[in-house]
Amino acid sequence: MNFFQAAYVLLSYSIGIAISYFSGWLKGSLGERKKALPPPHLPPRQWIWIQAVSLGELLLVEPLVKKILEKKVHIHITTSTNAGFNLLKTLLSTTLKDDHISGGFFPLDLVPSLKFWMKAQPKSVILMETELWPNLIRLCKKNQIPIGIVNGRLTRKSLRWIKRLTMSSLAQLDFVIARDHESDVLFRGLGAPVVHFGGNLKAACIHPDPLTYPWHDLSRLWNSCPIWVIGNTLDGEEALLLNLWKQRKKIQPNLKCILAPRQPKRFDKVEVLLRSENHAYTRASHWKRNTQILLNDILLLDTVGDLSTLYQLGELAFIGGGWMGRGGHNPLESLRYGVQTIIGSHYENFIDLVPPLLSTGYLAAVSAEQLYDYAYNFQSPVGKELDPSLRTVLSDFEKALDRTWEPLQRYV
Repeated sequence: MNFFQAAYVLLSYSIGIAISYFSGWLKGSLGERKKALPPPHLPPRQWIWIQAVSLGELLLVEPLVKKILEKKVHIHITTSTNAGFNLLKTLLSTTLKDDHISGGFFPLDLVPSLKFWMKAQPKSVILMETELWPNLIRLCKKNQIPIGIVNGRLTRKSLRWIKRLTMSSLAQLDFVIARDHESDVLFRGLGAPVVHFGGNLKAACIHPDPLTYPWHDLSRLWNSCPIWVIGNTLDGEEALLLNLWKQRKKIQPNLKCILAPRQPKRFDKVEVLLRSENHAYTRASHWKRNTQILLNDILLLDTVGDLSTLYQLGELAFIGGGWMGRGGHNPLESLRYGVQTIIGSHYENFIDLVPPLLSTGYLAAVSAEQLYDYAYNFQSPVGKELDPSLRTVLSDFEKALDRTWEPLQRYV
């Protein structure tokens, strides 16, 4: 145990004492994590613990879960945020509904909290993306519970804060399945003993999904109208893209818009923006409860888990996160439906996916300064069929699931 790991352990004990003293004051996800426990029905050494920190990571687990179920084991999925928990509940009642699957909040990385999870004896622990919890990793190693990272990603920039504290934790992992070749090299350099290249699972989960109730009613109502789907936006991007939509509406008076901010906590703030700009809008949560109410030209998508299927309604999609310099979000959510898609020029989070997608002509990376010219000259597509170039790229991306499963299956 090096100095930084020892300091982390000491700090976590101090925090644990403080949290125990002030536990009545803990609210939201932190309070839920403080009292998180594994379900009592889980059979020792016959269940897999999957941790997916929030929304993006949860969307990766479905194909893996379905493969793991073939092993006849139980699966317990945890998440760290309120938004993630709400999505998890939805998944457990729909696409992941199975008697062998359960879910809940992820415990705090404190020894007193984790002792109950160690006593429940998972067969293995899978951390989605790059979550490194030193106490959890150390206790798994102590209790001979295999633990590893799936779809792990590192960048040279992230090494600035990850290196000293987590090098010893990485060395204790049983496996790392990296999502790209750069991450593969960096994980090895930091001391991870077993590293495999799997590919990006965010690119493997690309199968189109049908519309569900009540969204087929929306499709019928707006059937004759062009629609822009503006999704996963960050602060500052809504104003930018709504102004663009307003200008385009001068050319296409019947143009509609589905606007989906990235974080649920920003729904109300975006509504204030819509009001201040005198936009006529309807909140999706209200319309879902009563589809007979007036539907305005802008639908503010303030529901969780619906955006990915609604992209198929658009003639044009804008994927946020790349105009405010945050690294971008997954363009495949809309491209899988053959929808022309625009992202910002900052797409560092998907540097492994974007270049081959740009070559298909379906995706454009456009700076904020170039947006107006691009949208003004945009020609509405005749249809949304996938042409051979896009189909070939998507087919290659799908291989990531099999490459990931190959080394993972021995642990489940």
